[in-house]
Amino acid sequence: MSCRHYHKGGDRKDSGRNGTFSKPNSNNRNGFNPRPTFFKPISRKDHSKMHPAFGLDMPNVELIYGLAPIQAALRQGRREAYGLFIQAEFQGDMPRPRFEEVISLAESMGIPIKKVSSRAMSEVLNNSVHQGVILKTDIYASTRLSDLGKFDNGQHEVVLKSGNVVYQPRRKFPLWLCLDGIQDTHNLGSIIRSALYFGIDGLLLGGEEYCRPTPTVSKTSSGAMECMNIHRIFKMDKVIERAKADGWSTICTTTRTTAVARNISIDELPELDSPTIVVLGSEQSGISGPILDLSDINVHIPERADTPEYIDSLNVGVAAGVVLSALKMPKA
Repeated sequence: MSCRHYHKGGDRKDSGRNGTFSKPNSNNRNGFNPRPTFFKPISRKDHSKMHPAFGLDMPNVELIYGLAPIQAALRQGRREAYGLFIQAEFQGDMPRPRFEEVISLAESMGIPIKKVSSRAMSEVLNNSVHQGVILKTDIYASTRLSDLGKFDNGQHEVVLKSGNVVYQPRRKFPLWLCLDGIQDTHNLGSIIRSALYFGIDGLLLGGEEYCRPTPTVSKTSSGAMECMNIHRIFKMDKVIERAKADGWSTICTTTRTTAVARNISIDELPELDSPTIVVLGSEQSGISGPILDLSDINVHIPERADTPEYIDSLNVGVAAGVVLSALKMPKA
């Protein structure tokens, strides 16, 4: 499944195209074009014609797959489900009890169930591991957020494009995770799973270019994406700036040091005593300068052994789990 990226302003493009070699030319002794051309992406209309059984001609739908994501989506009830597709032939490596539980859930909710071949499932998902189940749902809604609001009397009112929502934190103070330009679907899925496990109240997605919550992200997160509050933000620095004016603190995960922030390792993190935003940066460039300028604490993960100079950091998905596990969060 391709990863759709958002650009500033919320526009998006498909970055899931594959390069192809061109015919040899006189300027290329190796016989291929150093600037590969690209296949034209398959349109949604053509895709629906290739896989009519899945009804992809419906607008604003997507296919989520795998037992954990589908279980979570059905239990949470945040999406409208239009049909469950199950593998016609049972295979020994399919977890039978969970498979039957998904079917039972769908039946109890009145969701149409249809048997299709394993080959058809693999083809419509570009050979992603589906575990014998696919759910057709509406597209995951990550509404745009403009203000986290002031925390008062155990709650804060978040300003969304679709209207205001009141959130109550899981612990004494709200704790949100802000992702600045995360583009890889597997990193995003890993981060969401860690965020849910460690009690994060919500995720903010922003930056110059970033990945949206796709079915691949849901699968990588083992369904955690279906349980998490996820919002898009347009101007991340402005959102954080307004939050700080309302009493929120900001922790940036970075090896860089700044004059305005306290620079410490995760071993020195204090107990959180206010609403807090933890910021993780992109895989390539890290956290952007305007965000670092708003940081109260810059935290880094110290190395525990001598490593080669070309291995100087952790994968952002791994780093998220390490940092979140080190946070000292008082209970409500």
